[in-house]
Amino acid sequence: MRVFIATHSFSIICILGVIWVIKVILTQRKYKTKGVQLIGKIVDYKMSQSNFFPVFQFEYEGKQLFVDSYHSDKVQEKIGTTDTIYYLPNNKKGVFRERDLKPDIKLIACVAAAIVYIILDFTVFHK
Repeated sequence: MRVFIATHSFSIICILGVIWVIKVILTQRKYKTKGVQLIGKIVDYKMSQSNFFPVFQFEYEGKQLFVDSYHSDKVQEKIGTTDTIYYLPNNKKGVFRERDLKPDIKLIACVAAAIVYIILDFTVFHK
């Protein structure tokens, strides 16, 4: 087992990465299809590892809610800026902005490259 892990360690990391990306894409799709489209206003930022996560204020069913965005920005937008967001009712974890739900070409290219590497690793490199 140790030899298998040592031989295919990068492929194992690639497999875990592909699983993570698929989970993220499914979560985004869930927000887009089952979420509520609202206009949110940036009222604050939470900082984590040099990334700024906007905190959105919006009204849903007569209540004012404050929920963080799942996606961060390297640069803070102006407080008070409005954006289209998707919110899952009763989920206080986060919201997705409209622009964050668009397919990321770099991410798709990385996943495709990882899949190609995994296939090559198990069929050509280390039979």
